[in-house]
Amino acid sequence: MIHKIGEALFRNIGLKIVALVIAFFIWIGVTNTSNPVKTQLFTNVPVTIVNQDAVADIGKVVEQKGSGTVTLRVTDRRSVLSSLARNGSDFYVEADMKNLNSELNTVPLTVTCKDPTVTWDKIQVLPVTLQVTLEDKVEQTYVASISANGSPASGFEVGSASVATGKNIVLAGPASLMRRINQVVAPIDVSGLSSDFTLSSVLKVYDKNGDELTDAQMSSLEFKDSNGTVLKDHTVKVAVDFWKVKTDIPVKVDTVGTPAWGYRVSAVKTIPERISVVGSDAALEKMGSELDVKDVINVSGASAGIKTEINLDDTLSGMDDLRLIADADPTVEVEVAVEKNGDVTLDVPLSDITVTDRPEGMDLVFTPADKVAVSVHAESGEERPLTVNDMTLSIDLGVCEKAGSYVIPVEVKLPEGYELAGDVTLTVVSAEQETQTEGEEG
Repeated sequence: MIHKIGEALFRNIGLKIVALVIAFFIWIGVTNTSNPVKTQLFTNVPVTIVNQDAVADIGKVVEQKGSGTVTLRVTDRRSVLSSLARNGSDFYVEADMKNLNSELNTVPLTVTCKDPTVTWDKIQVLPVTLQVTLEDKVEQTYVASISANGSPASGFEVGSASVATGKNIVLAGPASLMRRINQVVAPIDVSGLSSDFTLSSVLKVYDKNGDELTDAQMSSLEFKDSNGTVLKDHTVKVAVDFWKVKTDIPVKVDTVGTPAWGYRVSAVKTIPERISVVGSDAALEKMGSELDVKDVINVSGASAGIKTEINLDDTLSGMDDLRLIADADPTVEVEVAVEKNGDVTLDVPLSDITVTDRPEGMDLVFTPADKVAVSVHAESGEERPLTVNDMTLSIDLGVCEKAGSYVIPVEVKLPEGYELAGDVTLTVVSAEQETQTEGEEG
């Protein structure tokens, strides 16, 4: 039996070997066709410098030349290459300062891949070395500014924010780079927040052109807080306080001095009349229901109205934990009405004015759109105080039957003992109404 099996195995042995060789080459051909060997480039792969202490011991620091990145030329099976991230994140490129060539100021590069099948012999690094310069190490202190991104919860704003370990950040690095640094920023994301938080922030550094330092430049810097503690990964803790927004705050402006003889201050108005502020609970409570402006308007000797502008920041700067809402204009226009004794100015709503001869088919736009000011003079000082209900106003709009802009007098009827102190008019813009054509929905 065994003899017969042996004869079967070795019968036509030559043909069997030939068949095996042919099968092998067919397998090679199929493999190269379906999963061929290819070459792929991975660009802008960052270089990590290690063992910088090797030069720090002699008071020097490494400054990279160029972009601090390399290009990798990888040759492997298509299936392997397709599994690697195109941004090169699967590769780790290292420059060990212990291997520094002090004559050429170059450091050889080594590359490893997360996929162990991609071995060193399949990778070509361009360039093969990292070009560096050794510079004197310089240390300088910067004040970290906080940059808040995102919108807090409705009704809240960032009130104050500060680095928990102190506002000062100490940087140490190459002299040439340190000379270009302008600002250290701690960005934070406050989206949706409303209560006090301590957030982590990765510091950013900007040069004097406003450009952010590259990863290569950042890697050559040492970050410490004001206590000398090294900041790992350039990260600090930022304490953030959130303040409440309070809206519809009346602005109160006082006057000083005495108007001319026979005149008085009848009203003080601001534009806008109300503002929105943001502050801590204690500050909002201390402010009360209105903002009492520090500036006062001098009306000494005035016989006519006074218009001026004030800056609310001058008032708020003296109040702790209180300010205008973000992006608000701090400028307020103040109108001081100075009238003769016995005069009074009343605001009459347009809805109280009787309209006659309003033209049909015309759209009318009134200015002012809400109310008209009526100045009245009492013929003697003994007259009772006048109210809006004591007068009757009417206007004839017949002239508005044609398109155009018109200044139309308002007829005012007053009780005995009073007379108008000035003309009352309304500006009316008249335009033909748009007519709908057939087929339009209406």
